[in-house]
Amino acid sequence: MANSKNAHRHMTGQLQDDNAVRDGHTATDTQTSQGHGHKHADDPDVAKRLGLSPSQGEAVLRDASSVIGQELSLPDIEAAARIFALLGDGGRLQLVLRCMERPQTVSELAEASGMSQSLTSHHLRHLRDQRILASERHGRHIYYTIDDAHISGVVQDVFAHVTHD
Repeated sequence: MANSKNAHRHMTGQLQDDNAVRDGHTATDTQTSQGHGHKHADDPDVAKRLGLSPSQGEAVLRDASSVIGQELSLPDIEAAARIFALLGDGGRLQLVLRCMERPQTVSELAEASGMSQSLTSHHLRHLRDQRILASERHGRHIYYTIDDAHISGVVQDVFAHVTHD
């Protein structure tokens, strides 16, 4: 059993590395953007991926760190931008909203959203990768839930904002 878990971890890591290379990122970039390593705050590659010049990257970093009240890095900014981009897709937002109600299986989410199971799984993988959703196996089923209260708060705050007069 331990060998199959190690093999799975190795394959999963290799798949992440392969996907990162396919998407134009190195394994280090992928690890950094997921919070598993640190690069210099003024890394021009991260600024470029964000669509910013190096000086704009420094300004965004300075402003975000000031507003948040802690020192951030450009990979932190990149991770936040990725979360907002994921939540900006209506289908993914619907999956997140359903998971805010209660834990849901892929089948339940696919049926409720009208998406194929394959597309639903694809979206769920991206939402899990960014720690928006978490998954837990119960017997034969995997249930998806909100990863933590921060995500629920962000979604609720956005809807409070758009419905505020």
